[in-house]
Amino acid sequence: MKRNLARNVQLTGALLLIWAFLQDILLTLSTMTFVRDEHGKWQALIQAEQISPLWSVLSLLFVLTGLAVFLAGYLLKKRVVLPKHQGRTRLTLRDLAMSFGWVGLLFFGSVFLYYFAVGGLIPEWFRTSPGASALGGVSLQIVAILVIPLYFRKSLAEIGLQRPVLNWKMLGYVLMFFCFVYAMSLVTTSLSDWMGIDTESYREKHISQELNDAKALGILMAMLPVLATAVIAPLGEELLFRGVLQSVLTAKWGVYAGVIGSALIFSLIHADLVLFVPIFLMGVLFSVLYRITGSLWAPIWLHAINNLIASLNDLF
Repeated sequence: MKRNLARNVQLTGALLLIWAFLQDILLTLSTMTFVRDEHGKWQALIQAEQISPLWSVLSLLFVLTGLAVFLAGYLLKKRVVLPKHQGRTRLTLRDLAMSFGWVGLLFFGSVFLYYFAVGGLIPEWFRTSPGASALGGVSLQIVAILVIPLYFRKSLAEIGLQRPVLNWKMLGYVLMFFCFVYAMSLVTTSLSDWMGIDTESYREKHISQELNDAKALGILMAMLPVLATAVIAPLGEELLFRGVLQSVLTAKWGVYAGVIGSALIFSLIHADLVLFVPIFLMGVLFSVLYRITGSLWAPIWLHAINNLIASLNDLF
């Protein structure tokens, strides 16, 4: 009875943390407005000041309650003697919720720790630099890189973390799918021009501006946004969305649910309405690549190559 209570309390905390993050994304999307630029194209703008203070307070309450309940469940479990873990034979929705819950705990916890404790200890010149801002923008992915392999340490193969495979077949798949991504970008750009929509979204403009601001401070500082975009983001996002989310959805409801569901959440989480469809299609490609190779390293490589090319294009 105590064991079930502890597990359910921690699971409730995990769900609250997941909802807090999703609510933040939905609030961001709710402030989006469309205006025409000087060339007559439609642009999507985010107006964060439109978020009601009440909703901001409610979001904060969800975060604080989720942190408290998740930690309470964990501490309660530590006081109960649990049977030894025998290893997983099938991923479950509980695995999904708990692993994401740990990510949420460390992510939100680190945010509070930064603003209320260690932030002032970091030199101001670095804290306010575009390089530090870029690393802060992928703090969730950094946490995922630390948490997901640790949580699934006894069943890494089930989330695609097998020993890195590098052979001609794998390289062929990656190159083939990269060609698909490039062709898809050409098609979506042409369609957007025809429809009069500016595909250079606010998020892409922010990333590009951050990279160029860092470049103005020197090539070493410019490497931080490149590191964030081309290494940290692909690793963290593929662990979350393909490694965990797609694997669990596939185990629970089948291949199509895994591919479509993970790609849909992947696109939603970017909070970029202008590029929602292209990001969704890219997520489908990453998911299919993971499915046919059985290795998470293939979509990681493709994701990293795609982001690296985009970063270098902005940098040079």
